[in-house]
Amino acid sequence: MASSRLERIGTIFTRVEGLLTRGAVKPDDRPLWFDVYRAFPPLAEPKFAKPKPEIKPLRQILYPEDAIRAKFHSRGHGLGAISLVSPNETTTKRLVQQYEKLKADGVSEAEIIEKSATAVGSERQLEANKVKVATNSTDADTAKLLNEADITNIFKD
Repeated sequence: MASSRLERIGTIFTRVEGLLTRGAVKPDDRPLWFDVYRAFPPLAEPKFAKPKPEIKPLRQILYPEDAIRAKFHSRGHGLGAISLVSPNETTTKRLVQQYEKLKADGVSEAEIIEKSATAVGSERQLEANKVKVATNSTDADTAKLLNEADITNIFKD
């Protein structure tokens, strides 16, 4: 019934209870949840006609670093990929730390962003080079092990 409004009258519990008391449903065929619901009724009965909760507007949550991040991102810095597995800090966090360090040193506002971006960029390049060297050495080690392995006699012994 597409236009039925029966779901608005009572709860599912009261409707099943009515079916049980009038004999439309046998006591052995009652739903599993019925006895639990009867033993532990909810504090507020779930009714369809319950008034909607008041929708409060969301507060804007801004931190002091958000303004710094906005400056960097508006100029295209700090938008690199992030590895969630690595314990390293994100590029944006390093940019903010570098910005605060340079600001404490008394560098002008216009130069701070560019200097901190170049410093973090050079750190990032060093890390990328270390990862490449480590990957190349592990590939060489793996190839060496595979050449030395005697696959024909692997299960003998």
